[in-house]
Amino acid sequence: MKKRFVLSFVTFLIITMCCFAVNPEKDFNYKLADDGESIIITGFKNNLNLYDIPSEIEEIPVTAVDIEFLGFPDIPEILIKLPDGLKQFTLVQTYSRNAPLSHITVDVLPATLEKCKIRTQKNKKNPEVFYISLKGSIKKLTQVLEFQTDCVDFEEKSITVRKEWQNVKYRPIKAMYSFDSSNIEEVIFEEGLQIVTGFSNCLKLKRVTLPSTIKVFGTDAFKFCSMLSEVTVPESVEAEKSYGSQAFYGTSLPLKTQVKLRKIGYPGLFGNEWLSDNIWERVFGKS
Repeated sequence: MKKRFVLSFVTFLIITMCCFAVNPEKDFNYKLADDGESIIITGFKNNLNLYDIPSEIEEIPVTAVDIEFLGFPDIPEILIKLPDGLKQFTLVQTYSRNAPLSHITVDVLPATLEKCKIRTQKNKKNPEVFYISLKGSIKKLTQVLEFQTDCVDFEEKSITVRKEWQNVKYRPIKAMYSFDSSNIEEVIFEEGLQIVTGFSNCLKLKRVTLPSTIKVFGTDAFKFCSMLSEVTVPESVEAEKSYGSQAFYGTSLPLKTQVKLRKIGYPGLFGNEWLSDNIWERVFGKS
């Protein structure tokens, strides 16, 4: 009976700690946003390994996190938890001498997010190891209009690029997304997308499904994705001449796929093809 009581008490204590684990405001730098009605978190303080960001400070909602953050000396792992209601999240991790100070894990992104930017740099000593990891899935982020990442370790290995992540008012069309140098293995571009780009140097990317609405390949869309060997090309594609001269350079696409891509307007390089004079003419036209 006593043992059961102790176990119940411990369980209650753990649940209580989880429910009230949000960090106090003294652990953050923050400021009032331009709208005068919300707060932006601008920095982390006190050298902690967990930052559970509160949903409000002094009863004012926290709607944005905008941080350039290396980590802390002697703290190898840092976990960042984001609150529901957050609309914008920016985390830029630059180098201190040769590498960031800490490995950072970002917990599941809130469904209220409208803009996300997570950027660090490639681990030159060990490309298989990332300095920033993102847990959870991005498939439920239905309100996001911009999603920019570089060198991020995604827990979700298959993603769908949403049609809302583009600005068709630009000419050429502007992509509002990037996943360069990530560990994504499969990409599905949603119908309605007109620009396909943003996955250069994804060394584990194997499969890509293009939309029938494609108009433009980004210049380095899948450049150096050395394992990319399967690209699904819809029969109904009527692409314009692409700007992506090196979109598939350094990939492993079979010849049949290369033929299909040529037919929909891709003029650029495949595999390890060298940019010879005749290829230069095909891609850029005669000088």
